[in-house]
Amino acid sequence: MEIKEQNNFYIITPLSPKLDKRESFRLEEEINNNSNKQVGLDLSYVQDCTIEFIDMLVNIKNLSIFNIHSDIFSLFLSMNLDKKLNLFVSEIDFTEKKHKLLNRKFRLV
Repeated sequence: MEIKEQNNFYIITPLSPKLDKRESFRLEEEINNNSNKQVGLDLSYVQDCTIEFIDMLVNIKNLSIFNIHSDIFSLFLSMNLDKKLNLFVSEIDFTEKKHKLLNRKFRLV
């Protein structure tokens, strides 16, 4: 796990390609220890995740995620996690709070 602190931001980059129960527990501890800062989770190395990781994301408040793999992103959208989490494209978007990813689900009537 790689950790960067910049100004008021705390960015965590898991180096494991799969986030399972053990990794989720370590991430949750690290995020809860730094709850006074804006925490960002960089998923650039992650290609797969388990339900424990998703449950951990739902339970944590004020968490932003960026650099999401397409498989994980489609899973987030199908579970409507884009409404509960702050999803961004890159680290720059996270630090500037711009270009948040949303699935609007437009329909023609």
